[in-house]
Amino acid sequence: MRRRHRRCSELGLSGRCGPADALLSFEHDTALSPRALHVSTSTSSFLPDSAPLSGAVAAPFIVTVRYVRRCEAFRALGHILGVTRDILEPAPSDQQARHAALYDASGRWFLSPEAACAKLALQEHALFETVGTMIDCSRNGVLTVSSIKYTLRKLALFGYNMLQLYTEDTYVLEDEPFFGYLRGGYSQAELREVDDYADALGIEVIPCIQTLGHLGQILQWPRFLSMRDTTEVLLAEWEETYVLLEKMIATATKPFRTNRVHLGMDETHGLAHGRYHTIFGQHHYKEPTQVFVEHLKRVNAIAKRLGKQPQIWSDMLFCLPARNNSLLGYYDSAQPDASIEIPADVDLVFWSYYHKSAQFYTDRINSHRLLARKSPWMAAGIWTWTRHWAALPFTFATCRANLNASKAPRSGVKHVMATVWGDEGNEHDPLSSLPAWHYYAEHCYEQKEEVDLPRLHARFDGITGASFTDFVAASKLDEVGPDDQTLDDRIHFAANTSKWLLWEEPALGFVSPSVQASGLDLEAHYAALAAHLTERLSPGAAAPDEAASPQLRDLPLNARLRLPQLLATVLSFKAGLRLRLHTAYVDGDWQELQNLAGPEPTSRLSKLRAALAQLHSYHATMWHASYKPFGWEVLDLRYGGLRARCETIHARLVHFLAHLRAGGSVGGAPAAALRAGKESDDSEPLEDGVFLNAAGGDSGEYDAPVTQLPELAAPLEVVYASHLQLLDYHRVSRPQYC
Repeated sequence: MRRRHRRCSELGLSGRCGPADALLSFEHDTALSPRALHVSTSTSSFLPDSAPLSGAVAAPFIVTVRYVRRCEAFRALGHILGVTRDILEPAPSDQQARHAALYDASGRWFLSPEAACAKLALQEHALFETVGTMIDCSRNGVLTVSSIKYTLRKLALFGYNMLQLYTEDTYVLEDEPFFGYLRGGYSQAELREVDDYADALGIEVIPCIQTLGHLGQILQWPRFLSMRDTTEVLLAEWEETYVLLEKMIATATKPFRTNRVHLGMDETHGLAHGRYHTIFGQHHYKEPTQVFVEHLKRVNAIAKRLGKQPQIWSDMLFCLPARNNSLLGYYDSAQPDASIEIPADVDLVFWSYYHKSAQFYTDRINSHRLLARKSPWMAAGIWTWTRHWAALPFTFATCRANLNASKAPRSGVKHVMATVWGDEGNEHDPLSSLPAWHYYAEHCYEQKEEVDLPRLHARFDGITGASFTDFVAASKLDEVGPDDQTLDDRIHFAANTSKWLLWEEPALGFVSPSVQASGLDLEAHYAALAAHLTERLSPGAAAPDEAASPQLRDLPLNARLRLPQLLATVLSFKAGLRLRLHTAYVDGDWQELQNLAGPEPTSRLSKLRAALAQLHSYHATMWHASYKPFGWEVLDLRYGGLRARCETIHARLVHFLAHLRAGGSVGGAPAAALRAGKESDDSEPLEDGVFLNAAGGDSGEYDAPVTQLPELAAPLEVVYASHLQLLDYHRVSRPQYC
């Protein structure tokens, strides 16, 4: 048994949370059951009865952590940090009978030594061999090594022992400059640094790549055209393909200690229907399922030659036989074809992020066991994709169902992980996943169907320095109405209202009628959310529960609420704006139009543009503090495009209002007063409808005459029957199909 002792003062655990001369002892104890951890204290109270009413504690107080795996030792430390944030109680009436140092400066709060020791005591064990997470580093955002290290520290304190970095082409492949070209891929040295750091925390880092589909980033370049089946899928049975794959697998696995490797192979839509069909299909047609399995066998053989244990996403083993590439093909297809011969040493990873019923997951675990003769790895989803902030309540519901099915003794599941995807630009704050990571880990150490929520809140505060409640409240960016989703086996999703409303074309606003038809007041919703988050960002803000201890007011990581606060502010001005502009214009309410779009800084459009500039600036700063610079250009173009559209529509409205003030009419000729006000009449801007202003643009401002606004006059229709939509940037940024 190995022992290590640290003073709590060295770990930053002294002060009001406990005695400065307390000791924290770590003991590696192989006599414990596998995956177990025990936390105990040397006495039932760290203040002996004989202690004086003031002065130092008489004897050392020892907190002992016994563990088998290093990851459990760090989880125990996370538990202790949580207790330090949950040990103050309202002061008892007999203050003179207790140690003076146990009270805060106000005398209203009291640290109970007995209660603290009771909360410190803990015995638990991990329900799975692997408690892991996968982070997308391929959709624009490639986390810096320092960001990964920060995340690893938090994951270790939560109790994780596995990390996968999803890298389609974001790792450097020697002598292949167009592999991950201008994408900020990781070098071998960077990946070794990550692996070394993770190993010190008891975390296994598993390379996670792609070896068939999701390779459009490399297949766009002429260098790889010969290996392309479709725009996203490699050409199977092409020898050059397998030369590349061996190099990819060898390179991706080399920096890591583990012998495991995730080979991807999900969503290979169109497999064998592109160039493959042109080259091979004419002579020996094969079902795509057969092409997939034969390719899997060849890739597995490469991995085995390199001494690696492969795993793949399982969806195409269901979708291809069902001839259905949709989620229904994966989740609702009949039992798998038992004739499919999967290599016995390949592990399947079942991913589902859309279901709230544990029975659904139980059924799919069973279908995987029929297919592979063993239970799958289980992958849940932290809903970060296509949004700016994680959809936390929906994530909790789906993860709870997933893990409760996996925890059942008959499931046979030994490995679980929570995935963090960045589809549609990786716009989200990566730290918005922290509450979901914590909740997921708590379930992995909890036999019951739900975790101890008060303890979870305290641990989150102690580990991260943020309020769990506040981070969840920020998810109201997309939770804009009552949750009407039922608990059943159907596919559900988390709407991304804040995303589509942000990027929706501001002058045309063609998605918003669905919200207006629902009766929701998004303007009021986002104004209230912005006000709440502003309050929670204030230094020394009171805790949501006013009876809570004053320690909960020290929340430095609440600073990350700035992104949702700025976004909510923008949306409070943008929600319903097009409807207001349309109504004022068609009703001829020019005063209202002035209030909405006048040049004054107090007009609604002026406030929107100022708030949007703030959001753009902050998001850029946060991005570059978290990710490599590659990929931000995608979001810069989105912000730039939106700001340009707001500038243009604002300029047109200002010119139109000036036309009316000068005595013009809607659709009439430009007012004479405006024409007379020009510095030069050498050339008219318009002659017979043709723009002929050679000096146009010199001022840097929009200077065409505006006598009417047909874009605001156009009536809108309800496009979507429900306001609960999951829409991408390209769908909402313009009505034009291109």
